[in-house]
Amino acid sequence: MDKIDFFGGCHGNFLEVMLDMFVYNNNTMQGKSLFNNSGAAHLKYKNRDYAPMIRARHYSENNVPFNDDDNVIEIHCCEEYRLAALTNSLLRAGDEKIDIYNLHQNTIAKFEAVSKAYIDLNDLIEEHGIQENYHKQILRNYFYSKFEYPNYGISMWNTFQYTGQKYVFPLSAFYNLEEFYYHLNKCAYFLKLNFYPTTDTANIWNDFITRNQGYQSQKKCNKIIQSVLENVELSTENLTLVEEAYISHRIAKLFRCYNHPLLTDENFPESTIEIADAIYTWKSKDYATKTK
Repeated sequence: MDKIDFFGGCHGNFLEVMLDMFVYNNNTMQGKSLFNNSGAAHLKYKNRDYAPMIRARHYSENNVPFNDDDNVIEIHCCEEYRLAALTNSLLRAGDEKIDIYNLHQNTIAKFEAVSKAYIDLNDLIEEHGIQENYHKQILRNYFYSKFEYPNYGISMWNTFQYTGQKYVFPLSAFYNLEEFYYHLNKCAYFLKLNFYPTTDTANIWNDFITRNQGYQSQKKCNKIIQSVLENVELSTENLTLVEEAYISHRIAKLFRCYNHPLLTDENFPESTIEIADAIYTWKSKDYATKTK
């Protein structure tokens, strides 16, 4: 059987429909709504006629056994889009949404309200005890660890079990139309089929990328980090706690400034100028002293 193995937030359902439509030439989703209110490609489940030729599931994540003759496409997360993957897993996976703006308020109740957050909740309680409201910096540090440590971060999306015939579909391919077409074509070749793109292929992708919270978050944070490096004014207000954690992680890596007070206070800086001035001033103290 042809299968797609993926972890929550990595667009396996979207890939299933796109392959079914434009590789297998199955038209049961043609002209029908694909995305739900969260932006996930889950409306296929409401179409009684939908019978895909390839099936996307969390096979490895849920220890669902494979057959020896399966053809498996695995969606692998990459370093570049860890923020996108984490954001999408929190806002879209399982049709459950976690409040990543105000998670410091009624933290336990918000985590308990979504089944997918039980590991996160257990980790927080084990490390910091039971608190009705956790400090923002505690939560930032928790998300920071998902960017810093493979066991808490990227390996969460890349621990696959199948050892037979497989094709690796990179998460980055979802966020660039040219790369997306390239890998759809490579999937078709792997499956001994062909890729039949139409104008609908690009139109559906554009709808997908516009709705994609993770990609939009990644793009926003990359712009903020670039503005810090260039010391250009840009507001850092209205960031999620996950975005603040990601920016702190990238700044720490780029400047080797771990635990800088500006990035560890309860309240995050309000502008890129504020961050740049503090970081460049702090870094200047590392300059070697010249001797005559």
